[in-house]
Amino acid sequence: MKKNKKSSSNKNILKKIGRAIYKFISLIYNLIDSFIIVPITRGFIWILKIIKTNNKPFDRLLNNKIFLITFSLLISLFAFFYIDRNENSYTNNSADILYNRPVTALYNEEAYVVEGLPEVVDITLIGRRADLYLAKQYPSDDVVVDLRDYKPGTHEVSLKYNGSVSSVQYKLTPSVATVIIYEKMSVSKTITKELLYESKLDSKYIINNVSFDRQEVYVKGAEYKLEQVASVRALVDVRKVIDPGAGTTTIKDVPLAAYDENGKMLDVEIVPSTVTATLQISSPSKKVPIKVVPEGEVVFGKAIDDVTLSEESVTVYAPESVLEGISYVPIKINVNNLKNTKEFTINIEKPAGVKDLSVKSVVAKVTLSDISEKVIKGVNVSTKNLGQDYVAQAASAADSSVDVIVKGTSSTLSTVSSDTINAYVDLKGLKEGTHKVKVEVTGDDLKLTYTPKKTTVTIIIRKK
Repeated sequence: MKKNKKSSSNKNILKKIGRAIYKFISLIYNLIDSFIIVPITRGFIWILKIIKTNNKPFDRLLNNKIFLITFSLLISLFAFFYIDRNENSYTNNSADILYNRPVTALYNEEAYVVEGLPEVVDITLIGRRADLYLAKQYPSDDVVVDLRDYKPGTHEVSLKYNGSVSSVQYKLTPSVATVIIYEKMSVSKTITKELLYESKLDSKYIINNVSFDRQEVYVKGAEYKLEQVASVRALVDVRKVIDPGAGTTTIKDVPLAAYDENGKMLDVEIVPSTVTATLQISSPSKKVPIKVVPEGEVVFGKAIDDVTLSEESVTVYAPESVLEGISYVPIKINVNNLKNTKEFTINIEKPAGVKDLSVKSVVAKVTLSDISEKVIKGVNVSTKNLGQDYVAQAASAADSSVDVIVKGTSSTLSTVSSDTINAYVDLKGLKEGTHKVKVEVTGDDLKLTYTPKKTTVTIIIRKK
């Protein structure tokens, strides 16, 4: 019983749906009949009444109701699709942009140089969305400018782009360009080196020399550009040195670049465009003592008796020219008002031109003791910074030497002599005549203090 009731209920629902569909189709038919077919049919009948002729077969055809209804329906459908298509073309059009499309110029690159042509252009696409989608999925070739028939000079040329979808409009920005065509010239230039990222190389190593597999290259371009070329540099990237160490290493495909006198890179052709560089790498070094330089004065009645260092020497890495001028590495210790023995941890500063040091810091132990003094007599006075056109001499025997008071601990004073003391006068800028100048005194042992008893001497300067 339950199954029969269900089946009956489903049939009733289907009947209701069928009646609804029938009513909807009838409504659409009545609307088309009332507002399209009937008005158009009446219009044709009215026109036929006006232009009625004696052509009876044609009259009979036009008086046939079925023909008129069919013909009117065809006209209505044609009008509907025509209006719909034109409406889409005006209301459904969209736009999109292809950015930075490269521009390709067709010309004899061996004989000419072209300037003024944009590298890229933007292409605006106009059309229906579906067409735009296809146009973007299947773009055409690059924008092309055919210059093969143009001679040297200034020309205005059009940029062309063959779109892949015919129903889409393609608009280029810019669409025209003013180009200048030059005859290509060439000159020979010697290669110079430019080391890039040299600081990335281990500080213990130095690049002594760079050589190339060729010394000269050809630079090609417009004549006015070639006149601006001041140098052609091989840009040697030191980061490409694998496992750097003392010896010889090779870097291939080193790029070349041309520069003007102001160091600005020029857009010219270089043949060949790369070279092979051979680098000679060394690690010059020198082992020198560490020398303590006390700064300030310890408390009254005391002097520095000894300074002991955790490291007595250091290996210095630097070019040979720098190493020649280094006999020791100084470290400064502030001992001002020091009262007792004290340890200092001192960072070692690299002298000028030094690349690296084997020791970066030391511990210095400064020991104090009671102060004593000693007078060193007859220390000869030398001269410094005298002009090349002059000679100098002491005005008297008393001006040729000085006595020096040396202060320190008894143990340090025991090794002091006139040979370890340097007394001098600075004659920089002094001309011919008699001059009273200040005496300066230094000593080999920096733990001691040196004071001349006579602070000035008289010097006579004469021309050679």
